[in-house]
Amino acid sequence: MNIAVIAVGYNRPDSMKRLLSSLSNADYCGDKVDLIVSIDKGERQVEIVEVANNINWEYGDKHIRVFPERQGLRSHILQCGGLAKKYDAVIVLEDDIIVAQGFYSYCKQMIQYYDSDERIAGISLYKNRVAQGVYRLFEPSENAADVFFMQVAQSWGQCWTTRMWKEFETWYKANDKEILPDETFPSYITAWDRSWLKYNMKYVVENGKYFVYPYVSLSTNHSDYGEHNAIDICDDYQVPMLEGTKSYRCCPLEEGVRYDIFFERMGIEDKIFPELKGKKLLDLNGGRKLFGNADYLFSVQALPYRVIKEIRHCYRPLEFNLLNPAQGKGIFVYDLHTKAPKPKAPKQKWFLLKYDYRCITWRRAVKYLSVELPLVFRRKLGF
Repeated sequence: MNIAVIAVGYNRPDSMKRLLSSLSNADYCGDKVDLIVSIDKGERQVEIVEVANNINWEYGDKHIRVFPERQGLRSHILQCGGLAKKYDAVIVLEDDIIVAQGFYSYCKQMIQYYDSDERIAGISLYKNRVAQGVYRLFEPSENAADVFFMQVAQSWGQCWTTRMWKEFETWYKANDKEILPDETFPSYITAWDRSWLKYNMKYVVENGKYFVYPYVSLSTNHSDYGEHNAIDICDDYQVPMLEGTKSYRCCPLEEGVRYDIFFERMGIEDKIFPELKGKKLLDLNGGRKLFGNADYLFSVQALPYRVIKEIRHCYRPLEFNLLNPAQGKGIFVYDLHTKAPKPKAPKQKWFLLKYDYRCITWRRAVKYLSVELPLVFRRKLGF
């Protein structure tokens, strides 16, 4: 299996040095692995080239690609992904990422198991702990497998095989126009400017495909200052990474835990409230704005529809509250065919915050607001 690792850089030599250092310390299972350092045109390009030249790569060939003209992030990543047609697969890493020692072994095992399944559009090294768009904690359900599936394409460490990339590339050439939000696609993603990722996201959703995700991350994101970050927010998306390497228990897609692009569980609709006949839609993160032709909505939002039931919001992960419903507050079951005044939920936001951050008490909240919150703002602003 001929797999290449691509380190993508622009104007951040220190970040590139950190990424290349983590790559040099990884385990490549005795394979020959090429390293491609792809450097876009920028004010600090010469410095990044020097960093790339200084790295000692003993696992295979090292190639340094230096662009004489500015490509921009979308074009740059698309060109790097295109190298999958030269190799069996590519692992693409932007320069604010570092990898775990066993990242290559993980990718190799996932390729061997899932590349023959056309429903799999990519392999994620990163495991989200935050549901994008709503910034709530994301805790996926677990089964006997070591991986799960999401209709969320990944940019913080991703692997594409030749088959995966060619299928996306064919779609992209016919669909590189403006993307509009609808009930299947979040508006916050369509608003991303100059983004390649939103097209990969749309491709995944539109074609009913998935990315494979690990339960324990093989990469983490520093979110350094750069083109899309006005300040360093290094703690926002850093996640724990696996130590060492392991043999992964994989499962077919239909037997795995699956989530949609809203980070909502898929495939359990028939198991929840079977007495409700019709299309059921989950909104346990509160990120949906449009509901399409759904008949019933399970949501934490206060919305102008008739409330059929209210369920206690207590179990983890979120969908367990629907699979094992208890009487209480927090999750509304709406009949979307009947308009009604919004339910009164004056403590809903505090309740959700308390659920997401278990250690919050009133004493902790006072301390956070008076002491820790100002320190967070000072750090974010660089003071």
